Amino acid sequence: MPPAFVKYDELSRALERLTTSASRELLAKQPHWGDAILCDGLIYAARALETSAPIEAAERWFGPKLAAGPRTNGWFWLWAAEALPALDLHLKTNDPRYLEYARAIVGFMENSAARTPDGAFIPHPPALEVWIDVCYFTAPAIALLGRISGDAAMIERAADQMIVHRDHLADSGSGLFWHVAYVDRKSHSQCLWARGNSWFSIAAPQVIAEIEAAGLLQPLATKIEKIREALALQLNKVASLQDESGLWHTVIDRDDSYLEASAAAGFALALGRAIRTRLPGLDEARARDAYWRALGAICAKIDSHGAFTGVSQQTPPGDFAFYNSIEIGTAPFATGVCLMALSDAVETWQTRKS
Repeated sequence: MPPAFVKYDELSRALERLTTSASRELLAKQPHWGDAILCDGLIYAARALETSAPIEAAERWFGPKLAAGPRTNGWFWLWAAEALPALDLHLKTNDPRYLEYARAIVGFMENSAARTPDGAFIPHPPALEVWIDVCYFTAPAIALLGRISGDAAMIERAADQMIVHRDHLADSGSGLFWHVAYVDRKSHSQCLWARGNSWFSIAAPQVIAEIEAAGLLQPLATKIEKIREALALQLNKVASLQDESGLWHTVIDRDDSYLEASAAAGFALALGRAIRTRLPGLDEARARDAYWRALGAICAKIDSHGAFTGVSQQTPPGDFAFYNSIEIGTAPFATGVCLMALSDAVETWQTRKS
């Protein structure tokens, strides 16, 4: 059972407040690269709360994009992030336009995007760099499109992205992940960034779930084992580094860095998925404690207006002082992940009660 400070009614009310605010925010504010993640979070919330209003907001946001078609040039994060909400909207509405929109983005990823010699996507060519964020922006959408299309080879390529990101970025001593790998120099960025770690921990269960849904557990058993092992090692370490507040430090292994909310939302989502699927190698008792503490912490970061606060802003790699200097506020990508985490928790609770 969860600790007394986290109750179903609290989770549900926090999700409702966040969803109402986020639906307005998506349509009213200035465009931001994280808007696609906010859009996807609203789709999760619509399912958990059994309401159509968030879907209506998501479709209104996507309307001009469908008319213009996806833009697959420019800053990687802007266009790559749109594939997942497009696919989720297709599954929700059965509108083929969303499927074609996502297909164009994934097709560009697979056929035209820059890569390292071993196949990892490069977000900022010509710099030969592998960023931990990119596994989330690419692999889950590729896996989901592969499952929808019945393309087993595409699903396998999604698994390959998770593995090659692990190969470049995993810290063998801790099981955590570096922010950026500099392939030519055979080196990496200086710090173990909490939010970057959360992107891997969110993406890995999504890819595994699509493999399972496609009936490919046996054919891809060796690759699944690599992803599961990396995820379990990471989450065990993550749980051990959680602050008593339920949050994590922005440089995850440095308690002299500030506590940050978006990583907690990501880890809550990942831990919930790992516990529910009985991830092999996971320290389940510690994971459950970390999970409920994280849920309590992110609920506490939703203010009376429904804004998810305490979020570090856009964060390129740097030294420790740089990570610790990033401003705190709100951000659409963080709101999106918080919506996903709370929606997942509410749905899981409802399933267990029924």
